[in-house]
Amino acid sequence: MAPLTHNSLKYGTLTLAPWLLSAMIVAGLVFSLHLLKQQPEAPKADLITRKIDVALPTPPPPPPPPVKTTSSSSEPSQTALNLASLGDGPSINYADKPTMTLPKVESLELPNFAIDAKVIQERLALDMPLLAVEKLDRVPQVVRQKYFPPPKSVRQKGVKRIKTQVELIIDQSGKPYIKRIVDPVYPEMEEVIRAWVSHAIFSKPKKDGRAVQAIYFYSINFNYGR
Repeated sequence: MAPLTHNSLKYGTLTLAPWLLSAMIVAGLVFSLHLLKQQPEAPKADLITRKIDVALPTPPPPPPPPVKTTSSSSEPSQTALNLASLGDGPSINYADKPTMTLPKVESLELPNFAIDAKVIQERLALDMPLLAVEKLDRVPQVVRQKYFPPPKSVRQKGVKRIKTQVELIIDQSGKPYIKRIVDPVYPEMEEVIRAWVSHAIFSKPKKDGRAVQAIYFYSINFNYGR
């Protein structure tokens, strides 16, 4: 075996140097790859797309066109009222502070209300039937009456006979009450009719033998010829 000289060592070193350098580079790359594999990779973000239907609200209707108002600078006209043809009504004073005056009334005549309806309500038996005389066993007859002279105004007319008509209600005892005066012939005769009815007595109205109350359109004949 030939001894190694300085030149041969130098030549061998130069020959191995590129290989050693390449091996070191490869080892560095392998080591780097090994480090990269050990580092955790960041998770990939998943992008999810969804379809959403959005319903837009119905737009409001357009506003109405503005109303143009015209202002008049003229003063309102005064209305003249002619109350002359309306009779004697209240007088109106058109002033800054209007006042109303009413016509003066000297007296008022109160209406004459008959009390017969109230008397009937108080005295008649409400639990007893009220029948027309046509449905009774017999038409009631006057069994007692009183004479009343005619008013002076009627005597001055020279009337001898006055035929009046009234609507009576006769209770179960035969007592009559005026429901209404149908025809007094003369207004002055109303008081005479009321006086006659208040003193008259009829026969008892009966139906099937039992006493009842009856309604009777009755003619009162006043004879003043004697």
